[in-house]
Amino acid sequence: MRHPSRGTALMEFALAWPIVLLLVLGAVQIALWVSEAAAVREAARAGARAGTVAGASADLAARVTVTAMSAALVGSDVAVWCPGQRAPQPRLWVCAKDIGSALQVDVGGSVSAVVPIVRGGGIPIRAHVVLDKEGFRR
Repeated sequence: MRHPSRGTALMEFALAWPIVLLLVLGAVQIALWVSEAAAVREAARAGARAGTVAGASADLAARVTVTAMSAALVGSDVAVWCPGQRAPQPRLWVCAKDIGSALQVDVGGSVSAVVPIVRGGGIPIRAHVVLDKEGFRR
C-alpha cells in the first residue's frame, strides 16, 4: 500500500528551504551591517577627536579614521577622498575638513554584502561627525 503523502513532505521542504535560507542570510547581513555602521561612526568620532586637539589637523583626523576603520572593516579598502575631487571615487572613503572652529569628518561608500545580489554593489555606509576644536588659554 502506497502512502499518497510520501512526496508531500519533500515538496514542502523544497519550497520552504529557500525562504528559510533567505531569512537566515538576511539576518546575518543586517547584524553585520549594524556592526560595521557602528564601527564606522566610532572611527569617524575618533578621527575627529584626534583632529580637534590643539595643533592637530584635518589630515591627522583622516589618517586616524582610516586606521580605526581598517581594523574594524577587514577586507575593505579605505581611502582619503573628498567629494568634488577629480580623482575617481573609491568604494569606501574618508573626508576630513577644517571648518574654522570645528572639524568635520565624513565617511561614505559601501562595504561588501554577504550575498552580493548586484555585481559591484554593496551595503551603503555613512557617518558624519562635527566636533568643536579644543582651545587652551594661558
